[in-house]
Amino acid sequence: MLYAHHDVQPPMREALWKSAPFEPEVRGDRLYGRGTADDKAGIITHIAAAQQVRELLGDKGPNLKFIIEGEEESGSAGFEEILAKHAELLKCDAVIVADLGNFAKGVPSITTTLRGMSAVNVTLRSTKTPLHSGSWSGPIPDPAQALCHMIASLTDERGNIAIPHFEDGLVPPTEEELQSYRSLGYGEAKFREESGVLNKVSLTVPDEEILESLWRRPSIVVTTMEVGSRTNAGNVLQDCAYARIGIRLAPGMNAGACTDMLVNFLRQNTPNGLEISIDVEDGANPFVTDIAHPFFKKMSDAMKEAYKTEPKFIGCGASIPGAELFRKTFGDIPILLTGLEDPECAAHGENESLYLPDFEAGIIAETLFFVSLA
Repeated sequence: MLYAHHDVQPPMREALWKSAPFEPEVRGDRLYGRGTADDKAGIITHIAAAQQVRELLGDKGPNLKFIIEGEEESGSAGFEEILAKHAELLKCDAVIVADLGNFAKGVPSITTTLRGMSAVNVTLRSTKTPLHSGSWSGPIPDPAQALCHMIASLTDERGNIAIPHFEDGLVPPTEEELQSYRSLGYGEAKFREESGVLNKVSLTVPDEEILESLWRRPSIVVTTMEVGSRTNAGNVLQDCAYARIGIRLAPGMNAGACTDMLVNFLRQNTPNGLEISIDVEDGANPFVTDIAHPFFKKMSDAMKEAYKTEPKFIGCGASIPGAELFRKTFGDIPILLTGLEDPECAAHGENESLYLPDFEAGIIAETLFFVSLA
C-alpha cells in the first residue's frame, strides 16, 4: 500500500512568499510552492516508482495499491471509516507512508516514531459586546489577559507541562534509542541554524536533549490568538478572546485522554467566572514502529544505493493520523515512514520547497525497493 496526501496547509502570510504559493517555481536546486514537500512529492514518488518498476519488471513486480488522502492536514477525520469500510479491498502486506522527511539534505532517513496531536479552540468571554476601555475597564476582567494567564499556567518556565498526570503514560526512549540519537551528531548550533531561533533566545532543554525533546516528549503550542483586530485597533475593552492550543504527544500517551485533561485544566483555571467555550478537534495517537521486519533492511539498502550514503533511522515530532489507523485496520504489518521534507523545506510555513536532488534519489530508492520484492 502506497500512501500520501494531496491536501495542504493554507499559504499563511502570502506577503512573505517570494513567489506565488500555488504556482511552482524552480530557484536553484529547490522547487518552491505550497505542498511541494508536504506532500505532493510523496504522491509523485509513488507514481514514478510504480511506473519505473513496471517498465523494468512488467507483471513480475509487486502488486501495488494507492491511497491518496485529502484530509490529513485536518486530522484525517474520515480516514478510519474509509479504511474500515474497504479493509478487504485495501488489504496489504506493508505500507509505505511517504509523508515524512530526511534528517538532512542528502541523508536518506526512515522514521520510526511519530508524536501524536490534538488541538482545542478556546473562547473566553466577559461582556455581551466590546466596551469603551476608559469608561468600563477596571472592574471588568479583561478576557485577553485572563486567557494569557490561563495559557501561561499550562507550562512552567522551562516549558514542562504543568497539567497533573498529563505525562503518566509516556514511554521514555531506551538507552539504545538515546545512543542512536546522539550518533546523529545534532546539537544546539545546528538546531539554531535550521530553526531560525534568535541569538539571545535560550532553549528550554540542554544541547544533548534536543532530539529527545522533539521526538519523545510532549509539547503545548499556542498556534493562534485573536483579540480584536490589529488593523483596526482602538481603545476598547474586548468582549472576548480566542486561542487555538495544540498539543503534541509522545509515544505511550493517548490523544483522547490528554485532550480531556487539557480541557478540564482550562475550565478549572478560568478566572472571575468568565464564560468559556472549548471546541475539540480530531486528534491522533503517537506511533512507534518495529524495524526488525526484513522490509526495513530492504528499504535501507535501496536508499543507500540511491543516495550513495548510509541511511538513518530517526524520530519525528510531527503527526500522521493514518499511520496508527493502518495498523489498527491491517494488523501488525510493517509500516515504512519515508518522505522528502528536510530542515530547509519550510513545510507549513511560507516559501515551502522541495530539494530536487533528493526528489530524484527518493524515486530511485523506492523503485529499487520494489525491485527487491520481486
